[in-house]
Amino acid sequence: MGKNVLVTGGSGRLGNFVCPYLKEQGYNVSSFDAAPPKPDSANVKAGIPFVQGSLTNLGDCLRAFTFGQPDVIVHLGAIAHNVDLQPPYAKEYNRNITDGVRLNWEMPEHATMEINTMGSFYVMDAARRLGIKQVIAASSYFVLGIGFRLSGTSYEPEYLPMDEDHPLLPEDSYSLSKVLGEEIYKAFVRAYGMRVTAMRLLGVYYHDNERSRMMHQFNITVPAATPQDKGYLISNTYQYADARDIAVFVKLSIEADNLNPFEAFFVSTDTKYTEPTAVIAARRWPFLAEKAKDIPGTEGIISIKKAERLLGYKPAYSWRDQK
Repeated sequence: MGKNVLVTGGSGRLGNFVCPYLKEQGYNVSSFDAAPPKPDSANVKAGIPFVQGSLTNLGDCLRAFTFGQPDVIVHLGAIAHNVDLQPPYAKEYNRNITDGVRLNWEMPEHATMEINTMGSFYVMDAARRLGIKQVIAASSYFVLGIGFRLSGTSYEPEYLPMDEDHPLLPEDSYSLSKVLGEEIYKAFVRAYGMRVTAMRLLGVYYHDNERSRMMHQFNITVPAATPQDKGYLISNTYQYADARDIAVFVKLSIEADNLNPFEAFFVSTDTKYTEPTAVIAARRWPFLAEKAKDIPGTEGIISIKKAERLLGYKPAYSWRDQK
């Protein structure tokens, strides 16, 4: 009999890869989300049981977990960007959105911080109340501080390639919420003997989604730095994680028995370019040329060596091998 697994945010794009894959692997999977699954979604086609509710309502979390009886919670539910408004044109911190103005027509400005931090707290609190000991949680490479550089200053890593020991220097609310989420997990691990694996995902790619295909272009020529790039040089590491590889990573994390009670892993599939990373860095991030000179081949400036070493993670869906 396979383990019971409950996936928060199960109705989302990533949830519709993780839930069916885990069911195919013999797990008993249920889904918990504020939004019901779409009728034509992979979860509906796979017959994944669904509970509707809010991450920021402890009662909803308890109800969902009581229904799913999970041995493991896969916590994917989150707001995947900052929604708080910034002064018009201040710092020009994201020039791809209306010349620096971050407009929010989607949800209240506090939503990212509330849902991502309190949602993580309630998930962990409900889990400990019901004796659920294992959680796999989606974090982000934005914890490094690469996200929206609200200060207008350039992000400069201490060393390359960056790994899980690199300092975390968030500025925007999304990045900060993910760092705080990891601190919440660590606190529950210390207090209640729970086990949490945090997946620091890099640029999730959905091969069956047109919008994702447009956002993720491969075999690209990485542009040279320009004077206007100051402060934005590492907003894009040109790495991505295929949703199918993430689903495999979740399974590996569930089954691993060699991890510390809390472990964070960067998770990616590949880089998007064909030139050596050392050449890319010298052209795109010239102030990092010396730090990047020994990165082999086209490996990313964020390393997944820890996942490869401890979990046997081997990305299978690189664009280099796909039609």
